[in-house]
Formats: sequence, C-alpha cells, structure tokens
Amino acid sequence: MPGAALAAHAPAASVPVPPVPVPSALAASWPSALLMATGRPGGAYDLYGPAWGRVAAQSAGVAIAYRASGGAVSDVLFIEEGSAQLGMTTVTVADQARAGNAAWTAGVRFESFRALFPMFPSMLQIVAPATGAARLTTIASLAGRSLGIGPDGGSAATTVQSMLAAIGVVPARVVTGDFTLQVHDMLAGRLDACAFISAPPTPAITAAAEKTRLSLIGFTPDEALHIARTTPGLAPMTIPENTFPGQSVPIASIGTPNFAIGAKSLPDTLVNAITLAAMRNRAAFARLIPAAAMSPQPLLAMPGQMTFHPGAASALRSLGLNVPANLVEG
Repeated sequence: MPGAALAAHAPAASVPVPPVPVPSALAASWPSALLMATGRPGGAYDLYGPAWGRVAAQSAGVAIAYRASGGAVSDVLFIEEGSAQLGMTTVTVADQARAGNAAWTAGVRFESFRALFPMFPSMLQIVAPATGAARLTTIASLAGRSLGIGPDGGSAATTVQSMLAAIGVVPARVVTGDFTLQVHDMLAGRLDACAFISAPPTPAITAAAEKTRLSLIGFTPDEALHIARTTPGLAPMTIPENTFPGQSVPIASIGTPNFAIGAKSLPDTLVNAITLAAMRNRAAFARLIPAAAMSPQPLLAMPGQMTFHPGAASALRSLGLNVPANLVEG
C-alpha cells in the first residue's frame, strides 16, 4: 500500500542498556580513550551510539566520548581524517566511500574505516501533513515539492535526490537540516514533506505523530525494485505496521543496512571486546531502536564493499556467525 495516515498515541519509555562484565586486565596496547562520531538529535544514531558506547566502555575499560555529526557520511570522513575512531554508516554510503564515485567523495576512495558489526536497517521514511488541500499521498506527488532530507552528511542527503530521479520524480527544492527542526518546518508549512533515511521509527517523526496526524508515503513495488536496481546498497524493504503511532498497514520502502565502523588502526583485541559487548546487548538496543530487532540472527548482513576489522571478525565468528576470509582486512 502506497501510504497511510499516522495518529497520536502515548510515547514509549526508554530502556537503559544493561552493563556487561569488565575484563580483569586491560591490554597495554589499547588507547585509554576513544572518540565516537554519532549523529544528529532526532535520529537513530544519536540514540544507538551512546548506548553502544556505554556497554563498550564497561566491557573494555576504555573511556568513550561522543562527537555529534551529520551521520553516515560524516562518520566515515571523521574516521578517515583521524578525528574519530568509532562511528556508524550505511552500506550505501560505505560503497560510495570505497568506490569514490559520489559527489561528496570528490573522487577519493576512503580506506581507513572497517566494518565492526551490523546494527539495524535504515529505511526511507517519507511523511507529509495528513490534512490540507495539497495533501501528498504518493511518491509521484512529491514532484515539484520542497523536501527536508535530514542532516547534511547523512545518507538521505547523498541519495534521496538520485533515488527519486531514478523513477522520474524531481522535487523543486531539497533542504538539509536536523530531523526535529525539519519536521517542525514541515508542520509550519515551510516544507511540503520530509524524507529521512534512518532506522524506523525516526524519533523526530514519532514525536510529531504523537501530536498530529501525518501521512506516511510508500512506494509501489515497481518503484522500489527499480530504485534498488539503480543504487548499490539499497534493497526493497517494508516498514511494518504499528512502527509509527497510528500506522495500521505496512508501507513499502527502500532501505540499506547500518554498520558500526572503526578505524583500521584500532588494536584487534580492543575491537573484539567492543564488538562482543554490542552483539551481546542487541536485545537491549532493540528496545531503544526497534529496527535493531529486524536484523536476522544468526545470519550476518553483508557489508557491501566494506571489509571487517580482524578483531570484529574474530568476535563475530566466536558467536557462530560466518565471516568469509575475503571480507576481512587489517
């Protein structure tokens, strides 16, 4: 079904991430502190990053500080330039980084980051006000409209326009900005719709849907399949019913897996510890980011053109996951 109206209901309470055991000895080669690039307020990275960081710090005994970023693109750039050691990205953005074929890469191939573990899928979530004479209900109706596409440096900022253009939909204007501010601008009439690539439900959309009715706009099967064929790292996905307040039907969309990433220079034993800490707390993360429960276990999402850090590969293999040797790189 192409779209559905979202209605208000009470917000869910956040759930603290439980601690994991702290090792008795710390490897001498480990740094005493790490910097993690996260995301912007109102998005999933802003919630997931600190939750992962807490259990990683408790497990490894290494202090972790946080740096707000635009998201998937910015986190890769920060690791590449050495101003962060941990971050998060999508397979679509990682493929662009490794190939150097997107405008934001300026033709440079980025090689300093490695995949650590799969976190959750991101999906394109397109919302518009559910009332008014110009109500938008289909992807085609976005043509000639103004769209908020989330933070500069996020996945949507680098892919939404090309995704829509692949099916002949060209907005009149696209604007980058924080999730919460863009939803506010949409409700105030300064934007016609918002199109965010994030783990559903994007917190900024949920917060708005708890107070007002929104339309969640979906793709037709043919539209989703065509976009997946033209954009590496994307695949047709479905936003399940009840993901957002008042959403009574599933919505067809496009999505990409998210991976935690780290600098290739990090010690193997440290990466092993922080990867195990995250994988052992996936159920707790899913209570914070419901999409984390969508990643199938014990299957392992493939990282596209990324390769796994050796320390992460050993951690994943110890949990019974298959990590092919050709996908591991020091």
